[in-house]
Amino acid sequence: MMPSSFFEVKPKVIYVMRNPKDVFTSSFYHHEAASFLVNPGPQTEFLHKFLDGKVMFGSWFDHVKSWLNAEDREHIMHISYEEMIMDLKDAVGRMAQFLQKSLDHEAIEKIADRCLFKNMRKNNMSNYSTVPRVFMDQTKSEFLRKGIAGDWKNQLTVAEAEYFDTVYKDKMKDFQYKFAWE
Repeated sequence: MMPSSFFEVKPKVIYVMRNPKDVFTSSFYHHEAASFLVNPGPQTEFLHKFLDGKVMFGSWFDHVKSWLNAEDREHIMHISYEEMIMDLKDAVGRMAQFLQKSLDHEAIEKIADRCLFKNMRKNNMSNYSTVPRVFMDQTKSEFLRKGIAGDWKNQLTVAEAEYFDTVYKDKMKDFQYKFAWE
């Protein structure tokens, strides 16, 4: 989905991954709120679509594996949402270093503070509160719902979580990468 110039210019890319169970959960709620997306239907049905890659942006598995296997790795920084939750200031510092931007401790503190979910929820530039309800009905689901890793634990049934794990293990069996959520 990248323009051909992307491969010629080779810009620096910060690729943020997230636990696929949390991606599923967020996607399910986003589909409920966004009028421009197809209604997700029952959760179990949407789970099968998600795991089969029959959702907007396709397969999480294909997407993540393609970015982790991309050439020109010196131009790509891989980081997970979970790493940012564990130590946001460190993550901001690593991103600045990757982008070759010198930031002092105070600047890192300010950036990290503005990136906290509780502060993003208050910011109209990040909470989508100015999007008309006809496009994004946040009475059905807020755009920035929780921001916690592991939200799926309260969403998936035991059977759904087990099925997810089975599919995950099968699709990732030949892929060598240690994710923060594993």
